[in-house]
Amino acid sequence: MSKLREKIKNYFKKKKTLSIVLDFLFYVLIILFIIPGTRKTILPVFMRTILHPPLKNVSTIPLQKITENDYQWPLNKLDGKQVFLGDFKQQVLFINFWATWCPPCRAEMPGIQKLYEKYGNKVKFLMITAEDPGSVKAYIKKNSYTFPIYLQQYKAPAVFRSNSIPTTFIVDAKGGIVLLHKGASKWNSGKIEHLLDTLIAEK
Repeated sequence: MSKLREKIKNYFKKKKTLSIVLDFLFYVLIILFIIPGTRKTILPVFMRTILHPPLKNVSTIPLQKITENDYQWPLNKLDGKQVFLGDFKQQVLFINFWATWCPPCRAEMPGIQKLYEKYGNKVKFLMITAEDPGSVKAYIKKNSYTFPIYLQQYKAPAVFRSNSIPTTFIVDAKGGIVLLHKGASKWNSGKIEHLLDTLIAEK
């Protein structure tokens, strides 16, 4: 017991106040992540604090181009109506692959919602998930998200395939993919807004 007291005393002597606070918060977070009931609530909030804009230098030079075959890709709206990627030709597109069970996806959703509220009438947003409609509808309603949701029934064209979610693409009106980002990001940033403004003006 005396050895333990000595260790605690030395810890507080050596550590600065800020370090002690950070250590305490770290262990609290670890405990909260272990508790099943709090993990789903705490993890997205924690991840949201470390989100960053997806690129330092945003360019309008296409990385790849969508082909005519790619435009034949079918998607279902939440009401069951089928659409094709080609229905959004000659539009600036914001395409995001996500899932309700994915913490990084949930963390970036509020930023995407804000971006949609600002650009939803100028840019076509396609929030694509392979989950069942019931789960998606419940999640969207609970969080009051209004961006358009599309259900993936068939494998995505090769140009959109990724081994991780979330993955986001921004496409110009000519079908050129100008941004590809894997992982969660702060999408309602000045750089992304500038990119969208440029693509809209060039449309």
